[in-house]
This record gives sequence, C-alpha cells and structure tokens, in this order.
Amino acid sequence: MLLAGVRVPTRRKKVLKEDQETETEQNPFKDREPIGTELAVKMLAFGEIQIVGRMPWASNGTFLTNIKHDEIEIQGIYKPAKGERPLYDFPPGIYKREVAAFELADYLGWGLIPPTVLREGPLGIGSLQLFVPCDYEKNYFTIHKDPKFKNDLVRLATFDLLANNTDRKAGHVLEGNDGSIWAIDNSLCFHEDFKIRTVIWDFSGIEIPKNLISDMSTLTEEGTPEELSGLLNVNEIEALINRANILITNECLPHDPSGRQVPWPLL
Repeated sequence: MLLAGVRVPTRRKKVLKEDQETETEQNPFKDREPIGTELAVKMLAFGEIQIVGRMPWASNGTFLTNIKHDEIEIQGIYKPAKGERPLYDFPPGIYKREVAAFELADYLGWGLIPPTVLREGPLGIGSLQLFVPCDYEKNYFTIHKDPKFKNDLVRLATFDLLANNTDRKAGHVLEGNDGSIWAIDNSLCFHEDFKIRTVIWDFSGIEIPKNLISDMSTLTEEGTPEELSGLLNVNEIEALINRANILITNECLPHDPSGRQVPWPLL
C-alpha cells in the first residue's frame, strides 16, 4: 500500500464532502493522546510492528507502522537499513543517525526529536520513530510566522548546527497536534565535516539563550551520552564536541554569507 503522505489532509477534505466513512477508510494516519518519552521508547523497542504501507516521496524506504504493546497502540515510522540508497558523502547505516539525533536531543533535554530507537523490524534492522500526528498543511515556512514558536525554533536552529544537519527542509518541521514543534528526517546529520544545509536562517545573529549554552556545556565538560558511541564514529563525536565549543564561544546563531547553505528542494 502506498500512502498519501503529506497530501492526506487535502484528500481528506475532498472525501469528507462525499462520505465520512470513506474518509476513515482512506486515511491510514491515526490521532492519539500525547505520550511520554519513556513509554514511547518502551513501545517502540518492544511493541509488535505491523507495516501499514510505504511513505511516498521519500529518498529511502520509509514505512508507516502500527505498533501495539500492553494493549496500547501507537504508530511509528520505520526506516530499515535495507531500504537505504547509497550516498557518496555518508557511509551506509544512516538509520543510526536518526537514533543519534533523538539521543542527543533527549540528553540535552531539548525535546524536538520524536522518540526513536534501533529496532529489528519486518524488513531487518533499522530506526523506528514515534509517528507525530499533525497538520501536514503546515511546515517551517508557515510555523515560523507564529511568535509563540520562536523559542522552539531557535532551539531547533541551534540543534541543527550542533548536529550538523545537512538536510533540514521546511517539511521536516512539524507542529504536532500536541502543540509541540517536532523535527523529523534527521538521517543526514553528524558528518565530521561542517556542511550545514537548512531553511532555518531567520534567527541568524541573535544570541543563543543561556540555558541552551549551559546545556551544550554539559557535552564539552562531561562528554557525549554513551549511546552515541554505538551510533557515530570517533571522528564524528569529536566534531560534535568541536561544534558545541564553537557555538558556546560565539554565543550567537551564525549567518549564511553564501546564501547557499540550504537544502533542495526547500520543502
């Protein structure tokens, strides 16, 4: 089954006019109550996985799944290693970087990245991330206009610089139905060479909040979380520490003087 992906909301509007029952049948995405990180990680790690269908427009094999554990049901996004296309600038196994992004954000206490685990799934080892119910008509270009999200987006801009995200498209920034900002598709992060590509340049020049500076100081003073050692190589972890030191020293979000440090397509 090929899912309608981000275009589901538009399709749902059309179907709704025709038949409410048909809408339910056509839309595979399920809303849910907010779930805590600890419970989400447990369910992702131990729940029974059922593949619903493949997400379209993804560069690699990406699957929507239903997950059930202890009579609780959630949905997840499964990215198996077998579905990855070779890249010239990243080694195989980019699914590990999805997990590393969550582990880093969780260690810092920044939220932002949906709970993500390494998991042996129906198609082999890969990453399994908590699915975020949201309005897919919204993306960074619409979300950043709302002043209530400024602090969240500044934190995300800082995170992407720290993680060296080379592919932060606007469509990778979601406003969840829980009212939180979530950042997905984090597999192209943590390269040892600095090669940031992001759409989030609106906050260039502003001071990085002191609480974020303090959080990053934990990395430089106490080291990275142990979980990263099995997900990134030594050079990548060293580069992560170096980027933290640079951000702490500069105290401001940088500009893009070239105007070229953006992904393509933007959305």
